[in-house]
Amino acid sequence: MKKTKYFVCPNCGNLVLCTGNASISCCGRPLQELTPKKAQDCEKLQVQEIEDEWYITSSHPMTKGHHLSFVAFATSEQLQVIKQYPEWNLQVRVPRRGHGMLLWYCNQDGLFYQLL
Repeated sequence: MKKTKYFVCPNCGNLVLCTGNASISCCGRPLQELTPKKAQDCEKLQVQEIEDEWYITSSHPMTKGHHLSFVAFATSEQLQVIKQYPEWNLQVRVPRRGHGMLLWYCNQDGLFYQLL
């Protein structure tokens, strides 16, 4: 699941996930696979361990024009995607399931990841 491919429609914001090769289109145009970029220290999400979960927050703007669209946690066998909405604070709880990759998509800056 760590090698899942992510596609996001720039028109409607539709999220499409794929575990193999595919040609994806939405709103009448082909979508390009998003390439995750490793987050710099200033871009990383804040992660706290609380009991048996990770509590994830961010100070990223959450306006209608600039926001995080989703947060995902991928391990070798599972993928959890949590949809986010503009004008809501980013506050996510994810069960700790060993090591994995935390991914998030900014509608202006693209797909980022950090390892947990």
